[in-house]
Amino acid sequence: MGGSNSHELAEKHVVIIGGGYGGMHTAIKLKGKCKITLIDPKDGLHINFASPRACVEPGFARKTFIPYAPVLGEIFKKGWVQEIKISEKCVVLEEGQEEIAYDYLVIATGTKGDFPGKIKRETSVSEAITQYEKQIELIKSAQKITVIGGGASGTELAGEIVVDYPKKEVTMVHSSEVLISPLMGQSFRDKVHNQLQALGVKMVLGEKVTNLGELPVDESAKCVVKTDKGSEIEADLVIVCIGLKVNSDVYSKALGDCMDESGSLKVRPTLQVEGHDNIFAVGDCANIDKIKMAYKAERHSRVVAKNIQALATSSTLNNYVEGKTVLPVYMII
Repeated sequence: MGGSNSHELAEKHVVIIGGGYGGMHTAIKLKGKCKITLIDPKDGLHINFASPRACVEPGFARKTFIPYAPVLGEIFKKGWVQEIKISEKCVVLEEGQEEIAYDYLVIATGTKGDFPGKIKRETSVSEAITQYEKQIELIKSAQKITVIGGGASGTELAGEIVVDYPKKEVTMVHSSEVLISPLMGQSFRDKVHNQLQALGVKMVLGEKVTNLGELPVDESAKCVVKTDKGSEIEADLVIVCIGLKVNSDVYSKALGDCMDESGSLKVRPTLQVEGHDNIFAVGDCANIDKIKMAYKAERHSRVVAKNIQALATSSTLNNYVEGKTVLPVYMII
């Protein structure tokens, strides 16, 4: 861009809530072009799709975290946003300790869920690594392991366990008859099913666990997993890989009228939140893309970075086009 356009953008402040794939890439793409503040309560980006490997390979968990400070420098601010004030164009940090004004707001809060697929907001990188090392020991010591959930995380974890420990008895319970997602191609789903079966994973499909709340999930203890169709599976260790939800806590009050039934923000093709020209949503919290994947969040960030520059310089905005889903290597066992 020319000098005058660059100057107009340089004066703008972009606040990014969330340092996941979409938030991190948006910050990197805009770094040096304008003032940026990326806010996240964690110390670093968690590459959560690698968490199944971190559950079985000692030392691998450390590789699944990218510390924010060395990459982003002063752009990164550790904390969590308690409130968004739309009319005042600012965000309020925990317990009202600070207000940060913005010209453009990027919401990249992603999804939340239980360990091992996700780590809690207040968990430090060192604490998370310790959790994964503990999980490795639990898997080592258990003979009968039940994985609840047959989505991407559940199938990958079951596969990782039997590959490293072929003598263990691994059972995967999934409420759907379809592994991963019905949105995935039939041939891919069949391939995953056949490979898990060949590896010795027992699959209980189309059955929902009925005693989930009674099961010990953070320790090795003998128990029986029960389903709504009468199946009873003995286990020494239960690992839960279900329950991901859109992390809408930050924006549900201020942007509740812009949310769909899942809690995702409704966005235009430009990834602007409906009714708000200066607010964008990227990644899992945007109601775009039928299948959510990390590389798509990165593609969102490209469009958002270009559109923030376009808004600052009164230029034409770009539309996001989903395109064909590309299956990453980690989803192919």
